[in-house]
Amino acid sequence: MRILRPRFLAALMAASLLLVGLGVPSQAAPALAAVETAAVPLAKTGVSSVKTTANLNMRKGESTKYAIVRTIPKNTTVPVSQQAANGWYKVSYKKKTGWISNKYAKAVSRHPAPKPKSGPSKKINLWVNATAAVNIRQGAGTSHKIIGSLPKNAAVKAVARASNGWYKITYKKKTGWVSHKHVQTCVKGCQVDTGAYTTNRAGLNDRYFTKSSGTDLYAAAGKRLRIGDIPKNSIVYRDLRWEKAGGPVAGWYFVRTQGMDGWMKASALARKSTAPTSNTKNYTRKQVVKKANGMLPESLLAAIPWDKEKTLIAAPALADLTRMNTAFKKKFGKNIDVDLAYRTLDTQKYYYKELGAYIAAKPGTSNHGWGLAIDVPESHAYSFRGKYYKWLKSNSKKYNWLHRKNLEEFRADGSRNPYAEAWHFEYNGQ
Repeated sequence: MRILRPRFLAALMAASLLLVGLGVPSQAAPALAAVETAAVPLAKTGVSSVKTTANLNMRKGESTKYAIVRTIPKNTTVPVSQQAANGWYKVSYKKKTGWISNKYAKAVSRHPAPKPKSGPSKKINLWVNATAAVNIRQGAGTSHKIIGSLPKNAAVKAVARASNGWYKITYKKKTGWVSHKHVQTCVKGCQVDTGAYTTNRAGLNDRYFTKSSGTDLYAAAGKRLRIGDIPKNSIVYRDLRWEKAGGPVAGWYFVRTQGMDGWMKASALARKSTAPTSNTKNYTRKQVVKKANGMLPESLLAAIPWDKEKTLIAAPALADLTRMNTAFKKKFGKNIDVDLAYRTLDTQKYYYKELGAYIAAKPGTSNHGWGLAIDVPESHAYSFRGKYYKWLKSNSKKYNWLHRKNLEEFRADGSRNPYAEAWHFEYNGQ
């Protein structure tokens, strides 16, 4: 009887295994019972089909220890249903199911990654303010898809909080989640989002006037100053609806003024204006424009007497505006609605930052900064199609007021003007 030495036996077994892996049937491989190693679910691998790179044996188990079921030819694509911990694929071929080595099979398609799940959430009702620009995601975590962005300092209502601390919010009609690491929460005296600007009064009638120059307007009660140079006798409307939504604070009102909203100290407000209602000292336009834009002294400002808001304007522009209003009232039976007129430097800076160059003039260049311009409400009657706008456009020149050509709805070539403003009129008298 021939006796084989141990070294020779080892070499023979290695050669046999190599032939098996390449798809050459071997009689030496025993048919063992199916005791599978731990397999991982398909969802973790993502592989849905593979192509063989050699004639490859399909076996009953996930190693060369198992019996051969059949041989899959080279360049054959087969579906994958599972993958073992050692990498072998469980596949189907000609109504047979078995395992093939991942060393001789190339992935050709994958299942889409499963959507990440958010943890349980709790209903809440509070405001959040972004401390930095933060992504809005479909779910409560960074593994979820980004669907938008919440700008720095923006305020939104949070309606739910996930177990990991993330907040569910809606911003610009997109509902998603933001990280708690990049927002501040608030329940009292909060910065709120009142929506798009329409008019200074916004249907309100609880009127006040600032008692002194340099009155402050804050985003939240006593926090994040928005404007610090509001003139004395400026119109202010208290907005109780949003004051309640933001969380009432003793001694603070939520208000609309200067074409924006925010929180103001109640002690800074009075019920009546004490501003002059005529150009008593006969100031001229030349005297006004010599002053720094947005920093006019109170002596150069006057309140429009027929305007219930007593809007402040440069004193030299008042007489001609009143003459135009008299004609307007004769035509329509009502006064011109003046929404905004004099605009301080801080106010101009705020508008420019919030609205951009298409809507707001560069700070220090606007005629509003000298009180030589008015804005009427952004309503239909004052729009390019409105009867009030059409009358003002046709008649304002008679009274030294004009609507500039570069603010018209369409350009000379017929294209739509991105800088169009139906609401803005300027004084060009003396």
